[in-house]
Amino acid sequence: MSSSSTATKRKFSQSSSQLEPEEMVKAVRGVLVECEPAIKSILVHIDSTHHHEFIIDDLDETHLFVKETMLQVLKQKLEERLKETYRPEEPLEDSD
Repeated sequence: MSSSSTATKRKFSQSSSQLEPEEMVKAVRGVLVECEPAIKSILVHIDSTHHHEFIIDDLDETHLFVKETMLQVLKQKLEERLKETYRPEEPLEDSD
């Protein structure tokens, strides 16, 4: 056996040892959220203003993967934001 193959074996055995704590994979439970692009934009903005506490992954233009434990809080913040921006139309007056 040559010294280069021994070095390769040594590198392999060192890399297959247990992962260090900072290298451990952490699983997070999430919920797939499907919404209109305009609502998704608001959700992404809410997430960015709250240190990315809600969204795990932005999948495409209509789908987000949201932390399961934060879903209700995100819904509440979305409702608050929509109330701030929504202005119901005033009823039309009869011009008779």
